[in-house]
Amino acid sequence: MLWRWFAVVIVILAVAGLWHVTIPDRPVAVIVDAETLGCATPYPIGPLQTTSTATVPDDFVPVAAVTCDPFVSDHVAADRTVSFSAHRWEGDFSRAVEMLNRSSAHKTWFPEGCGDNYSLAVLDQFWLVDDRGRATRPGYPSDSCGLPKPGGLAAIKELTPVGSTEHRIALSDDQIYELSHCRPAYRPATTGTTALTSLSAGSVFCRFSATEFVGTSSTTETFDGLSPAPDCDAVATEVASTIYVDRPTNEERLLTVELDGCRRVIADGYAPMQASDELLVSFR
Repeated sequence: MLWRWFAVVIVILAVAGLWHVTIPDRPVAVIVDAETLGCATPYPIGPLQTTSTATVPDDFVPVAAVTCDPFVSDHVAADRTVSFSAHRWEGDFSRAVEMLNRSSAHKTWFPEGCGDNYSLAVLDQFWLVDDRGRATRPGYPSDSCGLPKPGGLAAIKELTPVGSTEHRIALSDDQIYELSHCRPAYRPATTGTTALTSLSAGSVFCRFSATEFVGTSSTTETFDGLSPAPDCDAVATEVASTIYVDRPTNEERLLTVELDGCRRVIADGYAPMQASDELLVSFR
């Protein structure tokens, strides 16, 4: 019986040793001049940033951190720019460093239980700054599925915010369309005579004043149940438009909301509908 117990102990020790040596190693982040670091252009204008696994160097004592918004703003300004901000945090970083420097978890033996990587929220870029003007970009320990554990970032954001710096990015017309699904070049609506029975459109619209693009706006109002518009000859000078998919043809078409004038909703090729007061107010 003794040899059986001895064999069990050997197996346990072997498994424990294998478990230990296969824990992912984490490199140490390099230290650089803080003036050399900056925020990359956030997604979706810029590419998704890779997530580092590096640790904070042992001899680096942070007194501040800078975090970068992971996404650009939803609103496109009249000058065709969107914004994002860099935020500075100060305080006691001991808890944040402890969480950033934790060991990564052993890779699971059952990867089928892990979710898809695309479901992971995009994390802020960040770096730490010491009192000597140096900086370092650590990363995160990974969980058993190989995904970053963001506890260190959360600990940084629990510290004192001391300021933010806004950055603006100029967009092309195609980039505005990709971001907002509306075209920033004015095009007049095309009316028809067929009543539209169902309409599904996005929530972001390009705004125009006298045909000039003046930015984007959002609405949560729907277009169902709008009544047919009466005859009207008034010319709208303020409009909002977006792109919708026409269900019968599966084609992209223009949807226009007249914010003054006749105050109609016009889906290209269909009979105009009267905009509701709630819809018009949502654009103010």
